[in-house]
Amino acid sequence: MFARAYATSIRPISLGRQLIGLLDASADHQPLSGSYVIRMQSSDLAAFVDVKAHLIRELVIAATQHCEKQGYEYNEPFSVVLEDDEAIKSGTFQISPQFTPKIATQPAGSASASATPIEQVAEIVSAPEPAINATLILSTGQRINLSGENMKIGRHATCSVIFADSNVSREHAQLINSIDGWSIVDLGSTNGTKVNGVKIVRQKLLMAGDELAFGTSTARFEVS
Repeated sequence: MFARAYATSIRPISLGRQLIGLLDASADHQPLSGSYVIRMQSSDLAAFVDVKAHLIRELVIAATQHCEKQGYEYNEPFSVVLEDDEAIKSGTFQISPQFTPKIATQPAGSASASATPIEQVAEIVSAPEPAINATLILSTGQRINLSGENMKIGRHATCSVIFADSNVSREHAQLINSIDGWSIVDLGSTNGTKVNGVKIVRQKLLMAGDELAFGTSTARFEVS
């Protein structure tokens, strides 16, 4: 996974592991909830502001793929909300299903004391942010939607992204999907891989609008 310096001891991989663990722990009560809220102190939450959209997207993908692999049923597409909660200790977080509470009704004339206490239902939180989609746009205008855990780029027919270019190695580079987002690593290619004109020497996290070059072939990384 791409090494990123966060101003918090909370790591994205820890969020993903606990979310998966919560799904496994709830497997006896299917279908599973598709909506989850992650709470942490505002100072910890602020550390993820630049990668929030990527983080949410990767958590959604991880949850969806895990449920499909395990054969779990879930009642709606997965969504994740990040919230600040000052009651939570710094450097820690809590993940819980996000429910829409049912409003208790009373027969006409009944005492208000018979209503369901508000403490017995989950808090209503803000609407989930949709997961983002990542795309590689080739110089020809062709758009390749990125999916799965990794995608190889090269000249060989088995690659997910193929360039018919002798300057591109058979297996030139690889796109890697992680909790942090999509990153790219060169696979020991002859002519190297560049991001925004700079040759990469290690795995690099991609941001929207990054210009990629594989030998003399180019592409642009975009998210929506």
